[in-house]
Amino acid sequence: MLLAPPPGSHVIDACAAPGNKTSHLAALLKNQGKIFAFDLDAKRLASMATLLARAGVSCCELAEKDFLAVSPSDPRYRQVHYILLDPSCSGSGMLTRQLEEPWADTPSKERLHALAGFQQRALCHALSFPSLQRLVYSTCSLCQEENEDVVREVLQQNPGAFRLAPVLPTWPHRGLGTFPGAEHCLRASPETTLTGGFFIAVIERVEAPSHSGQSIDTRTSTQPGPKEKETAKSSSWC
Repeated sequence: MLLAPPPGSHVIDACAAPGNKTSHLAALLKNQGKIFAFDLDAKRLASMATLLARAGVSCCELAEKDFLAVSPSDPRYRQVHYILLDPSCSGSGMLTRQLEEPWADTPSKERLHALAGFQQRALCHALSFPSLQRLVYSTCSLCQEENEDVVREVLQQNPGAFRLAPVLPTWPHRGLGTFPGAEHCLRASPETTLTGGFFIAVIERVEAPSHSGQSIDTRTSTQPGPKEKETAKSSSWC
């Protein structure tokens, strides 16, 4: 819903299986346009194909492929304006996992470091698609390392090119204040929203200067300056 691609759009679902979000995207597109869906797990991808067929989705092209190996310069993706990136994460916000594996609700520092590294690479790769206008980054994690820290680091690596979009202003649980603009991110948790744990950041491209020579106002940009870059690190929730 927050990605909000209009019917006829070209969309990438970067880590797609098992396909629930992909089918939701197809519904938003009214089964028009194109969804390029990637996943490395062949078994989950097969289940996803069945799910999409039962839902009557015909606008989706599935590929058993690592999203990081997808070339942004491929002509097939030149019209991709929207990307949904819901990468592998610790799952620390999943209530069912906490009930089934109560000993595993606090991921190790080593695992978080490895996951965050992959998440940063995937997000940077997604932002490199030349026609991208809007992206949703989401996890089912409560850990700062996988959420605000990933978004902050990637925005710093793309200074001035992208910003966090302010979304759902009445949503009660916002991102941790670890860098300017983090309040535009959304969080969910059993304690605050009576839901599973979740994190969402909506990232949009900053408009280029107009032909008149006057730059479009970008005062809502969330790019941290040098001082914030040095001081914004804080401890993990986990």
